[in-house]
Amino acid sequence: MLGFLTLFAVFATCVTSEDAVLEKRKYDPDPYEVGATDQAVFDTEPITLNAKAMSKLMLNQDAVTTCRYMLFKAFKDFYSAKEACNSYIWHITNNGIGMAKVQNEYENDDIKTLLKLAYGVKQVGKPFNRKNWVWIGLSKRRDNDRKLDDDEKGIFNNEDWQYSSGELARFSKWHAGMPDQQYSKKYKEYQTWIQINKRGYWDDTYASIEAPYACEYCGKYIVISAHVKWEKAKRHCLNFGLEMAKVNSKADNDELAWAAEMVLGKEVDEHRWNDTNWIWIGTEEVLDPNGHGTNVWQHWDNSTLDWEPDWDKKRQPDNWVTPRKGAQDKVAFSRINNKWDDSFNKRERPFACQCRRSCTYA
Repeated sequence: MLGFLTLFAVFATCVTSEDAVLEKRKYDPDPYEVGATDQAVFDTEPITLNAKAMSKLMLNQDAVTTCRYMLFKAFKDFYSAKEACNSYIWHITNNGIGMAKVQNEYENDDIKTLLKLAYGVKQVGKPFNRKNWVWIGLSKRRDNDRKLDDDEKGIFNNEDWQYSSGELARFSKWHAGMPDQQYSKKYKEYQTWIQINKRGYWDDTYASIEAPYACEYCGKYIVISAHVKWEKAKRHCLNFGLEMAKVNSKADNDELAWAAEMVLGKEVDEHRWNDTNWIWIGTEEVLDPNGHGTNVWQHWDNSTLDWEPDWDKKRQPDNWVTPRKGAQDKVAFSRINNKWDDSFNKRERPFACQCRRSCTYA
């Protein structure tokens, strides 16, 4: 009987899949964070977003953004993710935006926020469910083709690790006992590429594993596909720790168009006035005491509109007023031609928020 049980155990081990082995790996629990203590880090004024509130509106999006990064939910291996990030051309530089670089604690926090926006604030299923992890552009560049001795595991030498942009790693936040550089017979490779989980901890893994991926963004605008009225969009943006989008130049207008395309896609509805074709921005008309338009336009916070936008059609803005709908005193941005239209607040449409502070795209 004992021999039969031994044989059965060997057979069960042989048929265990690679993913199941990954799922059963036993790590010490991730420690809870107590906050940074380096004053220089505090002085950088981190971007803090209300992930819990934002995620409720962003769960159905295929791409989500923070002010630093953009996550795509399409599962890809490392090399396919790298190729995809490089193919997304940032309109300002005409270069690919590249895979995410994480070089300090606050950027690491942003990656955590990114995963929460994409898949909710709670862990999805078991710890190694790939919806809890995201690719960044870091991999080991040397001494990466052998099994580590036990006393080498859990040791991080930053000079061994390089981002796809060529930068060496200056920061890390490894899962307990990582990196361990295991070898996979299935993939025929060592674990020398990095994913980060929803708690912000790092793990080295195989390039062939498919997971969501994060690219650089450093954009001004965060576009949200959920359809809401203009006033509600303004409240949402403020509740998220952002503000409703202010577009004050041709460059801003182009950037909003790019952000909208990245999040909502290139396709638009064939019916011109379908609400999916329009995005609320934070500009409105100044009304007189009788509720009629004055043809003076300003932003939601009473700040000045600093440029002359390209209004849709020759007759816009037309300041249309009806007894039932009121005045067309809110501005929507067209995904079809990137022009503006004055519209009724009661229309429910996607909307754009704006980062109060943003990183600098390099």
